[in-house]
Amino acid sequence: MASSKEIAKALHECLKEVASLLDHAHNVAQKQQNALVKNDAEEIVLSSKAQEEVLRRIGESDQRAAKLAADLAKMAGLSDENVDSQSVARAAPYPYTMLIMQEMEHISALAETVACENEICSTLLGNGLDIIATCLITLASDPGPSAYGRSAIFSEPQAVVLSLDRKA
Repeated sequence: MASSKEIAKALHECLKEVASLLDHAHNVAQKQQNALVKNDAEEIVLSSKAQEEVLRRIGESDQRAAKLAADLAKMAGLSDENVDSQSVARAAPYPYTMLIMQEMEHISALAETVACENEICSTLLGNGLDIIATCLITLASDPGPSAYGRSAIFSEPQAVVLSLDRKA
C-alpha cells in the first residue's frame, strides 16, 4: 500500500496536470472565439474538436485526482461528511499541504476563466445560428420567384448553392 506522502505527491502531480489542461482549454477557447468572430468555419470545427478532447482529458484527470484525494482522506481517517478540498490538503504530509492548496486555487481560477471563455463562444455561436435561421426564414417566406422560395424557378444549369462557408 502506498504511503500518504506518495499519494499526496501523486495528487499534486494530477492537479498540476488538470491545471495544465485547463490552461490549454483556455487557449483553445480563445482560438474558437477568434474563429467565430472571423466566421472561419474550418477553424471553428477544429477548435471545437480540440476543446472536446481537452475537456475529456480534464475529466479523466479530475477523476484520478478525486480517487487520490479519497485515498488520502481515508488514510487520514477523515469521515465522508467532513471531507472537503481543504481537509484533504491538510491531510497531506509536508510539503504537499501548501502545494495541493495552491494548485487547487490555481485550478479554480483557471476553471472560472475557461467557463467565461466558453460562455462567450456559446453566445457567439448562438448569435450566428440566429442569423442563419433568420436568413433561411426570410428566404423561405419570400413570395417572389427564387431558388429557395415555394415556386423555386431557376434554370437547370444555374445551380444555386446555399453555403455556410464563405469560401465556397
